[in-house]
Amino acid sequence: MIDTSLYKCDAWRLIEAMPDKSIDHIITDPMYDGILNLGELKRICRGNIVVFCKPENQFFKPDEYAFWLKPPSPKSNSKKLSRMVEMILILRCGETFNGMDMHWRNRVNYWDDVLQEPQVHEFQKPMSLMERIVRLYSNPNDLVIDPFMGSGSTIKACQNLGRHSIGCEIDEQTFKKTAQSVIENAPNKACSGFAGTVRVYENFSGFEFFSAPEHSLVPPANR
Repeated sequence: MIDTSLYKCDAWRLIEAMPDKSIDHIITDPMYDGILNLGELKRICRGNIVVFCKPENQFFKPDEYAFWLKPPSPKSNSKKLSRMVEMILILRCGETFNGMDMHWRNRVNYWDDVLQEPQVHEFQKPMSLMERIVRLYSNPNDLVIDPFMGSGSTIKACQNLGRHSIGCEIDEQTFKKTAQSVIENAPNKACSGFAGTVRVYENFSGFEFFSAPEHSLVPPANR
């Protein structure tokens, strides 16, 4: 059974409450003009850290770079060139890399996936892109966190591929829409053996941590 937990709160408040090395991997797409506390991410994570960014604001020096080549857009900027490339910073820890189990095209460091799903969020990433990243940098039954989950593409990719996941979103309307879509996505995995539970917490007040195999970070009042 795959466990998915969703929290409506500030991402850094959630992360600060987590025990050291309690997460297997981090895969996230934060606000590109924000601040990323790499020290806190490394504190809670015992595996790979994968972070999207724009080329002109790289949050840290990674072990590997990857690039998402976005499809051409009719939108134009009157004062500067449009950016059609987003960077993916990969900080490696441990041996998890499943590229040899995939077609060679997945092992190059640039991808040109196109959004096939209905767009519900301004910065939504294609499901095919997120599933590739989840396959490459995590293993089945690992616990993955996306502290800036937005439309929930990372969380749904984890559901689809048999990874436990934690998602966080601070915007109330976005959280409600994403939580509903994640709940609707979960039953579809029953035929693949990846069905599981989705827990939704709108009032975060702290954790009790249950280590593997439960992989649950659950507020004690709601457990």
